[in-house]
Amino acid sequence: MVQQSLSKDQSDNAAQIVNDAMQAKTKHSGKDKVSLLLNWYPEAEHGGFYAAQVHGIFETFGLEVEIRPGGKTTVVPQELILGRVQFGVANADDVLIARSQDVPLVALMAPIQNGPRCIMVRKDSGITTFAGIKNMKLQIDASRPYVPFLKSKGFLTDGVDVVPYFGTVAQLVAEKGVATQGYSFSEPFMARQQGLEVVELMMSEIGYNPYASLLVATENQVEKQNDICKRMVQASIEGWEKYLESPKETNNVILSKNKQGLEKNALEFGVEALKPLCVPAGEGNSVIGSMSAERWTALADTLVSLKLIDAAKASVGKAFTLRFLKK
Repeated sequence: MVQQSLSKDQSDNAAQIVNDAMQAKTKHSGKDKVSLLLNWYPEAEHGGFYAAQVHGIFETFGLEVEIRPGGKTTVVPQELILGRVQFGVANADDVLIARSQDVPLVALMAPIQNGPRCIMVRKDSGITTFAGIKNMKLQIDASRPYVPFLKSKGFLTDGVDVVPYFGTVAQLVAEKGVATQGYSFSEPFMARQQGLEVVELMMSEIGYNPYASLLVATENQVEKQNDICKRMVQASIEGWEKYLESPKETNNVILSKNKQGLEKNALEFGVEALKPLCVPAGEGNSVIGSMSAERWTALADTLVSLKLIDAAKASVGKAFTLRFLKK
């Protein structure tokens, strides 16, 4: 969550200074220089953005894009509002929470249609539904909005000990009676690599399904750099199409950028697991990047009901725009 917020005037001034400096620099190259801040270390969930860079798609659209890796302490909304970067990657719930804290983020395109968030349980536990999570230890980031959502559905109440998640599946592998959060294209592979079969309980299947890895910017960026935003969106969509079709070259670059020990086979697994999330069954590639008002409204209603955002500040209509998507 965003730890502090700036006024809209402050954010507009900061961003305009950066935009003016950007325009001055790009006169030399003939391309618009922008930066894109990831919300985590480089992984498959960012593959389409890297593909747009690797395959010269950004360049084709007249852009010179610096992709900056994120990490455990990265706060994308804050960096955007201060004008330190022009674009970022965030999930839909993060966008609505930021807006509720007076940070005017706007989602521009959604590469991952169905959220990858899951709770992993051991296959030998016999658990096949969220209702089966009882009398056990759950490793999870309690600050994230999906935790109160689970509780609101009546889960995590029967003897469930919620403990911090530190990014490892070691305890899940070592002990029965342990469950852990994860992304379906990441942690399940880690567990299976250590010889443990797991069941993935998908949050999207019980009604919590925010768009993931959104390309986001501030309202100021959208209004004052309209053409750059349009080209950034179009290039990113083509990048995601390319990545899902042919990820090998891009994966080599992601591996070189990730300094956290990401392995090639884990990344390859991640791409295959991502494909049905980006292009759900029965839908063609035209779905990549798309968003709907119904999905955004449903998510906002959920966060309001959980008292995680203020209904008066939800401003769903301003939280995303379809103006830059392909017609």
